Amino acid sequence: MKILHQAEEIINHKYRILRKLGEGGIGITYAAVDLESGKQVALKVLSLRRMSDWKKMELFEREAKILSQLKHPAIPRYLDYFQLDTNSDRSFYIVQQLAPGTSLATLVENGWFPDEERVKQIAIQILEILIYLHSLTPPVIHRDIKPQNIIFASDDKKLFLVDFGAVTDTYHNSMSNGSTVVGTFGYMAPEQFRGQAFPSTDLYGLGTTLLFLLMGKSPTDLPQRKLKIDFRPYVNISNDFANWLEQMLEPVSADRFSSAEVALAILLGQTARIPQRPQKSHIIFNATENNLIVKIPPSFFYNNYSFLVLFFSIVSIGVFGLTYWILFIEILHYLLITMPIVAFLLLNLCLLLFYKTCSPVIP
Repeated sequence: MKILHQAEEIINHKYRILRKLGEGGIGITYAAVDLESGKQVALKVLSLRRMSDWKKMELFEREAKILSQLKHPAIPRYLDYFQLDTNSDRSFYIVQQLAPGTSLATLVENGWFPDEERVKQIAIQILEILIYLHSLTPPVIHRDIKPQNIIFASDDKKLFLVDFGAVTDTYHNSMSNGSTVVGTFGYMAPEQFRGQAFPSTDLYGLGTTLLFLLMGKSPTDLPQRKLKIDFRPYVNISNDFANWLEQMLEPVSADRFSSAEVALAILLGQTARIPQRPQKSHIIFNATENNLIVKIPPSFFYNNYSFLVLFFSIVSIGVFGLTYWILFIEILHYLLITMPIVAFLLLNLCLLLFYKTCSPVIP
């Protein structure tokens, strides 16, 4: 993608371009200075003339909308959104707080090789961000967790999650019927190739990112066994951490941890934090890849006191029903006995009347 702006160029009479930070399928991001506040910002631009697909415009606008709603210390703050028109083009801009630091990808390329404990700390920080995103209504799915999108601030060892260009929420994802493949090859969960994304999709992206940190190379360089990345022979980590990582990388989304919260609790060894169904609960959960079906039966059927009332009600109805049935049978039996006699008498009476009517009168 051709560079749209040069260093020292002034944008919208407010932002001065410093340097290019990176580019992706959605746009180019620059480091710039806000001339009013003097603070550095990240300026992401999308050129209408250079767009090859209108879907990019939809993703760009969705990114701006969702960023404006996010408030988390590890997500650079949304500042502004605007568009500029020229004689030959129209460009759209998203302005964010600039995350200080270096991406994990650049650090590894420069020879940084974190140990297991450092990788765990990175996993913990990213999981905490994902817990926040997935707890929103509707849940926000990043869909592009990778080393390039995680910024490490060496001063305070804090992480920032950036580039929400692939972001979606569960509402938009379900309404789109899986028509768009978004993500980065090597870090994409299998369901993303079908145009689908779930909260567990971000767990897979995090798992592949951690693999990159442990090995120093892309997960695509590893062999696969039954669609699962066979990483164990290539990393030097504890068995517990390997087991945890393996579940993060399950190819079927339903086989991964049910949530970022559960993944974090197990990583920390705090299983008490994992939500459990209360004992003697009658609520039934049926989870599929796309839906969670919750069946809550009426309390009348499993409350002890209500059950006794129901039992005695059924018994009472049975007793009254049996009583009325016996009375009905007795009445029917009485009628069956008496009806022939009544019928015989009525027949004789009819014959007598007929005889008198039809008999000749003798003078």
